[in-house]
Amino acid sequence: MPESFRAKQNIPLSEMTSFRVGGPARFVLYPQSYEAIAEAVSFAKEHGLPLALLGKGTNILASDQGFDGCVIRFDTPFHEPIYHGTEVIACCGTSMTALAKDTVRHGLMGMECLCGIPGTVGGACAMNAGAYGGEIKQILKRIRILKDGEDRWIDVRDCDLGYRRSAFAFPDAIALEAAFSLRPDDGTAYETMQRCMEKRREKQPLELPSAGSTFKRPEGHFAGALIDRCGLKGYTIGGAQVSPKHAGFIVNIGDATERDISALIAYVQQTVLRETGVMLEPEIKRI
Repeated sequence: MPESFRAKQNIPLSEMTSFRVGGPARFVLYPQSYEAIAEAVSFAKEHGLPLALLGKGTNILASDQGFDGCVIRFDTPFHEPIYHGTEVIACCGTSMTALAKDTVRHGLMGMECLCGIPGTVGGACAMNAGAYGGEIKQILKRIRILKDGEDRWIDVRDCDLGYRRSAFAFPDAIALEAAFSLRPDDGTAYETMQRCMEKRREKQPLELPSAGSTFKRPEGHFAGALIDRCGLKGYTIGGAQVSPKHAGFIVNIGDATERDISALIAYVQQTVLRETGVMLEPEIKRI
């Protein structure tokens, strides 16, 4: 193994994902620099191994059989956020919640609604994460990506990001660093941040393992409301349950397996389609 990244073998994905399910990954690589990320990708290709990226594992459903390939783990930042006036540059492994809080401490606003998103900057850029009226698209101006073996900064175009869609998602690209354009705090950022975090605590089942919102928001509807209307709150298959607190979340109430969760996702989709005519699309990614 190259010395530019640490490597571990046969690490359960259940230990690295917020759903707490998933079998072992054959290799887990921990790059120590941006250059090492490229070397880790090359290592996987040279050995003919499937490749997956994993930040904090908060939007992931991992297979019970595990992953017979390389997982590149981006769960810690290579450097602290860098501020240039109202611009902040953060690396892919930076916690979104930590970054949002840090920008408010620096007298900036524009990221306060994103506080509480449990993933990393890289993951947020790869899915255009959003919450409570704010989304990455509104503030992401430049991004450093690894694409086709080339490491480069590019300007973000309006067409690059949409609702839970990003041109910077793997395998098309790997987000390395992001430059966010914010604005001076008008005195409301801290209060807004606290209000968003309180809403999250009140309405979401944060006390149980989950992968956040299970389904994307269908046009003209809210997934949670549709599921609730169908009487599915609390519906359980094995150790997987539609949260009684928020129907848009599937939670692990004990010893859920990926098979349990997948079966419950399919059951919810079929029921909602039959009762409302709306087909729900999962938001979570699979390994």
